[in-house]
Amino acid sequence: MEALNTFRMDQIKSWYSAQSPQSKKRIFLGLGLVALLAGIYFSQSTKQEPALSLPIGAFSQEVGGAIFIHVVGEVNEPGLFELKAGSRVQDALTAAGGLTNRAVQGSVNLARMLSDGEQIVVLSVDQMAGSGESSGYISLNQATQEQLESLSGVGPALAGRILEYKKANGSFSDLDQLREVSGIGAKLFESISKELTL
Repeated sequence: MEALNTFRMDQIKSWYSAQSPQSKKRIFLGLGLVALLAGIYFSQSTKQEPALSLPIGAFSQEVGGAIFIHVVGEVNEPGLFELKAGSRVQDALTAAGGLTNRAVQGSVNLARMLSDGEQIVVLSVDQMAGSGESSGYISLNQATQEQLESLSGVGPALAGRILEYKKANGSFSDLDQLREVSGIGAKLFESISKELTL
């Protein structure tokens, strides 16, 4: 085997010696280019992929995190509760000991998914507003066009924009979201928020 390798090397040397100076230069440059490309290829293939870096708590609410919910109104044990991320209004009411006899279950959306820091207000029969009346609270998430129009300073056009906003973005999780509806400034919000609940 060693003799065969020596024979091959002798043949390559003879062939190289027979080449013109210009050809030798081209061969040398070609070999250099091949060596350079090979070096780049192997250096890239042995590089480790950078570790995925995410801020601490990036998934705290999506995967196994906790959220805090304030439950008030017609529940047996109102207060602040720590729930698992992904919990729904029904879970918060269960944590608060369930509804009282005077509670109107329809004043809240039991299936709505909760977000950290929100407040759930369960209304009583007396607090629920009748159609067109503004003597009690109006549930922002369940209000009709007519109920919204009964709020001071809210006409048909603005009531329609509130309903369109809810249709496009889902249920309100906070009354402050009303400020995102076109036409509701700070003064109007302060006035109508006193008559609303989620």
